[in-house]
Amino acid sequence: MRSLAAAAGTAVCATLVLVPAPRLRAQGAQGAQGAQESPTLAAMQDELKRSLAGLRLKDEPSPYYIAYEVDDVSDTTLQARLGAIVEDGARRIRALRVEVRVGDYAFDSSRFVGPNRGGGSDGAVLAPLDDDYDAMRREIWLATDAAYKRAVNVFARKKAAFQNRTSTEAIPDFSKETPIETVLPMAAPGRLNREGLDWVRQISTVFASSPDVHSSDVSLSESRGTRYYVNSEGFKSVVPIQSASLLVSADTQADDGAMLRDSFSVVENRAQDMPRVSDVVARARDLASRLTAARAAPVGEEYTGPVLIEGEASAELIAQALVPLMLARRAPDTESPGGGGGGGRGNFAAQVTPFLTRIGLRVLPDAFSVSDTPSLAQYGGKPVPGAYAVDDEGVAAKDVALVENGKLVTLLTSRTPQRKLLQSNGHGRGGTAQAGVFQMRSAQAIPSAELKKKYLELLKVQDKPFGYIVRGIGNASGPGSGPSILQLAKVTPDGREEIVRGLRFASIAPPTFRNILEASEERQVYSYFTGSAGTVVSVVVPSLIFEELEIQKVQDVTQRSPIVPSPLKN
Repeated sequence: MRSLAAAAGTAVCATLVLVPAPRLRAQGAQGAQGAQESPTLAAMQDELKRSLAGLRLKDEPSPYYIAYEVDDVSDTTLQARLGAIVEDGARRIRALRVEVRVGDYAFDSSRFVGPNRGGGSDGAVLAPLDDDYDAMRREIWLATDAAYKRAVNVFARKKAAFQNRTSTEAIPDFSKETPIETVLPMAAPGRLNREGLDWVRQISTVFASSPDVHSSDVSLSESRGTRYYVNSEGFKSVVPIQSASLLVSADTQADDGAMLRDSFSVVENRAQDMPRVSDVVARARDLASRLTAARAAPVGEEYTGPVLIEGEASAELIAQALVPLMLARRAPDTESPGGGGGGGRGNFAAQVTPFLTRIGLRVLPDAFSVSDTPSLAQYGGKPVPGAYAVDDEGVAAKDVALVENGKLVTLLTSRTPQRKLLQSNGHGRGGTAQAGVFQMRSAQAIPSAELKKKYLELLKVQDKPFGYIVRGIGNASGPGSGPSILQLAKVTPDGREEIVRGLRFASIAPPTFRNILEASEERQVYSYFTGSAGTVVSVVVPSLIFEELEIQKVQDVTQRSPIVPSPLKN
């Protein structure tokens, strides 16, 4: 669901109302067709027609595009620590988002940022929860009026900024797409209840028997609802919103004062799709055991050379470092050419998408292919949370071949055109281009059991005294740094392993992915939330051997250990 940072209210100039307030009527009275069946959708459609017909300031352009989105969502969150419930909350909200554009598809009021001023984007506002057709229309009316005035103001500034500029390659601001209507079955009501409370209690109790773990959290959340979307071009979509997530995290402190953290997460469509509680309890025990062992583990040595990345760690690395390279994201226009945000119109010196200039060139080894397949609703007999039928802009989701035989074919696009990528392929999600079900495979894959043997052989050939096997990855620790490493084994060429800590990847540059040597036949499905909109992406990728990665020591600020031992040790 979109961020509600702007939901506290939108300032509306009471002295300039462009369209009269909608005529109110009794709740039971007959009105626009479909109002009784779906008052929210009917209010959106009726107010859209009215705004298109009459929304215009004197001597100013009228809107050429208007879009309304309402996310009607019920959220439940359960959180426990050491077997005790610390949060048991449920809420329901309706978030209304209005987009108004003036100008035309080639040049409009969008994508513009001035010094110390936003680009006129319209955040979400809270809408009435009651199925009240009149109340919803009034909320849409006010939000549309405010959005139009902002668009007119931004468009004037943008035209002035570009009045004396020339461009050798003008790229449209918005793509023209064929309107479609998509109406899908609604999501079933949420299932988090007393059983869910018992579930998080059981998992969190694991850490009560691990006194060396300083703090821990287990949270289980579920969102159910409906997204309504209409725009002035004739797009219409009514689709379910459904996701469930589990996060288990814990931390402790080594004797040298270094903070040690570990976690795992599971994202599914529904709470009932989660693994069995016994399986999650076992993973939580493993996490607690790893943290306890890591307290006494040595700090690893910095290293540059071949690295084996297994299972979920490989999926997390691809999610953080490769998926963003495949997204066609365009820098905003600015008042000053070459200024903040990526430069003026036609200035491509600072690309938001590094792979934009690599289309047709090799970005992976010849044996590798990459695709994004939002149609993949099931994999290995289980639902794939990242699958979807229509994106947030109403465009039908398309399966896209991104890399073939190691060469980049195209990128994932929204309705914001990029150079040589002028149309959407149905990946406008969360306000930008985003993946759905990102798949990576190798035509020369080998069984996972052989992958470690290959890696040890590689260490011998390169005369390396040791290498690293990465089994858990966290987020990057800061700008310019690579992902943190949560689970790391130092391995000698004869196969002996030693757990080490205190290391992270150096920054992983795009050319790094051309140096993958081997991939497993078995592939891991890993799903995660991305962006403020809470968009779910799934990746389906193999374990990988990289020919060369740089691993550095973490520059953490150490802290003093607690003065009094944990009460759990008593």
